[in-house]
Amino acid sequence: GKEYLSARDVLKKVAMGDTVSAKVVRIENKEGYIELSLKEARQAMIWGDAEKAIAGGTVFDLQVKDANKGGLIIKLEHLQGFLPVSQLAPEHYPRVSGGAKARILEKLKEYVGLKFKVKVLDINEAEGKLIVSEKAVWEEEQQSIIAQYKMGDTVEGRVTAIADFGVFVKFPLQAADESSYLEGLVHISEIAWQRIDHPKDFVKVDEVSKAQIIGIEGSKIF
Repeated sequence: GKEYLSARDVLKKVAMGDTVSAKVVRIENKEGYIELSLKEARQAMIWGDAEKAIAGGTVFDLQVKDANKGGLIIKLEHLQGFLPVSQLAPEHYPRVSGGAKARILEKLKEYVGLKFKVKVLDINEAEGKLIVSEKAVWEEEQQSIIAQYKMGDTVEGRVTAIADFGVFVKFPLQAADESSYLEGLVHISEIAWQRIDHPKDFVKVDEVSKAQIIGIEGSKIF
């Protein structure tokens, strides 16, 4: 019945005598046979691969299938996964003034069809939950670059985004390639001595500015 229909793509490629992986779904049906599922066996193996991916830190290049206000929908083999907004790399994080949900969703939908490098962050087979992270891959790549800087260093960079709470500065001005750049946050309280109602009144996107590193927390630079 339904198990046969769900496995048609597999059954088209097999012949008598071939070995396949199957999961027992019923010990004995009304005809006295043990009922098997190829689909469930395949899913169980994929969940197993996902567990190994967490342990091994495997990086996957996965396509974004859809977006919602909380993040992006991806697919790992036949499993649907979720990439939360909080787990996006800085270059993809939707910096929307005021945190307008409609604008955030609009930005996230621009990523549908693109491929992101991600790591499996968490799985729960019982709940069918697969959470992945792009930020984890980015953080790993950035560690060797961040190690070149220390608190107190003065850097020159370009303003990449402005938010209610501060501005983002990408530095250095010249780098060997795109992966060699870092990005730091200048909190609104660290922009200038005078009172500032909004960062956009003081700086503009693409403006070149100097800043001092006052804190490094993992991959976060202040």
